Amino acid sequence: MKEKSGGRAAVRSLLQARKGILAISGAVCLAAWSAFLISMAIGAGTAAQIAVLSVALIVTEVGFWVASALLGMTVIQLRRKLLAKFLPRGRGDAA
Repeated sequence: MKEKSGGRAAVRSLLQARKGILAISGAVCLAAWSAFLISMAIGAGTAAQIAVLSVALIVTEVGFWVASALLGMTVIQLRRKLLAKFLPRGRGDAA
């Protein structure tokens, strides 16, 4: 009986670790986009804005990869699942 409770504790700690990693990934993504918005608000130069935007886009892409790896699905499946909330249903042209 102790093995089952030990196994449950291990699964629980793994799930908590996954949630923590997802939360950190989301926070880093939010910080990157906030930095881009701040650079726009203060009127940074075009080159600086492009650099900050590039970093924000890369961080977002890495966040998608991390989330899909932790959730056990491909990036395409994750994006479809997330976009399904925003796209209207019943479209025949969706792949």
